[in-house]
Amino acid sequence: MATYSIEVSEPAEHDLRDIILYISSQLSSPMTAMNMMDTIEEALLGLSEMPQKCPAVRDDRLASMGYRKLLIKNYVAFFTIDEQSKVVNVERILYARRDWLRIL
Repeated sequence: MATYSIEVSEPAEHDLRDIILYISSQLSSPMTAMNMMDTIEEALLGLSEMPQKCPAVRDDRLASMGYRKLLIKNYVAFFTIDEQSKVVNVERILYARRDWLRIL
């Protein structure tokens, strides 16, 4: 079984920073923010083994572009897989209730 490397895009890095900042500042819970960061990072690293297990996005346009999604508590990581180079490209990490179709 092949192992995939994980590449996180700049927008996804900004998303993660915004999530942590929101939980830490707006919800006044820095410890929860750090735990969420660990949870998200661990889930993303888990994509290195069989990222195909995650479903394709239920949108024809995004599915045709190869987008898949990984649910992580209240968040969704959107990613694509480059089978030739064995790379998982994490494109965005968004709050699950956001209008992510408009954002992506």
